[in-house]
Amino acid sequence: MKRNCSVCGAELDIKVAKDRSYRGGHYFGEVKVPVEGAKEVELYETEIEGLGKVTVVEHDKYDKFEYWECDRCFHGEERLREK
Repeated sequence: MKRNCSVCGAELDIKVAKDRSYRGGHYFGEVKVPVEGAKEVELYETEIEGLGKVTVVEHDKYDKFEYWECDRCFHGEERLREK
């Protein structure tokens, strides 16, 4: 199946095996992003491990998309050069 890297836009050719394992990219799940013109319906603060206190804004309308990364973006260019 064809997907695109969510960071750099590179085309990914994902191969899925019968056991549902895959290769060709790194999948992080489905992400929701407010649609243009969405209204803010709730604003609150929460703690996130590793980030500390953050402000969360909930909206009334979202689009969802799959978040994939290519090897270069997942590992960072410096780590790929070390291989």
